[in-house]
Amino acid sequence: MQKMLQIDKLKVIYRKNQKSFLAVDCVNLSLNKGEVLGIVGESGSGKSTLGLSIIRLLPPRAKIKNGDILFEGKSICEIKEAKFNKDYRGRKISYIPQNPQSSLNPVFTVGRQLKDIIKYRTDIKDIKKTAVEMLLKMGIADAETRMNEYPHQFSGGMKQRVLLAMAFVTNPTLLIADEPTTALDVTVEAQILSLLKDLIREYNSSIIYITHDLGVVSEIADRVAVFYAGRVVEVNDRDNIFKKPQHPYTEALIKCLPDDNKDKKLDVIPGDIPDLSELPSGCNFHPRCNYKEDKCSRKKPPLFDTDSGGKSACFFYKKVGEAL
Repeated sequence: MQKMLQIDKLKVIYRKNQKSFLAVDCVNLSLNKGEVLGIVGESGSGKSTLGLSIIRLLPPRAKIKNGDILFEGKSICEIKEAKFNKDYRGRKISYIPQNPQSSLNPVFTVGRQLKDIIKYRTDIKDIKKTAVEMLLKMGIADAETRMNEYPHQFSGGMKQRVLLAMAFVTNPTLLIADEPTTALDVTVEAQILSLLKDLIREYNSSIIYITHDLGVVSEIADRVAVFYAGRVVEVNDRDNIFKKPQHPYTEALIKCLPDDNKDKKLDVIPGDIPDLSELPSGCNFHPRCNYKEDKCSRKKPPLFDTDSGGKSACFFYKKVGEAL
């Protein structure tokens, strides 16, 4: 398959309270054309930082320290900001932020904000007609009237539909969706996911879907990258990840999922994700790991190639997953 995005040895450093730490540590990932890559992990694992790095919206206290991001064969790190903003951000690369409640400007109508995207990020001539059509496609009834309403007049699910309209109206090559359904209730989340799957098929965009929810990943992703404390600990096809995970953290996450046995207690992963400024020695996950041995606290495991075609950052990956 044709590679559309290639991330090579990416390191992103944050500065906080006169300390520096790696929020993304030597990440290697690729994304094929038309593929959905799910990125999953606990809060603070570096998922959102990766997404912001790709679209070059890192906060001032963060910067790319090392590595490269190739988009359609070009290093986006070397493109001047003015050109990136004009030709890439919001055109070829779209971004759906985490919280639909705070992602729309409260002082402008929804129609004004959508029309601005069409005006400045596309070559479409009939701006109003396109805006109305996009809102209708997103399932917003009476779209022409609702264009004149303000964000506070929309529910959380409706706001998310507006953000989807803004993201897809430019027909992006790459869409980064950063936990777009986190703030929604379960019923609305299911509706938005169904809509998103339809849009992915229609537009054939490549998607990076960032989430902490393995249930969402199982529905939408073709491949899955599992993050822990700034590093990728496992990458594989979706089916392989769920049938036989080959990293202890992935296995632990899957064990935490509820099943049909109502009497069974939910599993939990002991301990907490480490502070990125005070990481443990050796493997970042070893203090919480059931498979740890002495060398896990002394050496940092590389990403091993697994028999199933994936990669795992665990010395004992062949033992993992048998208990599921």
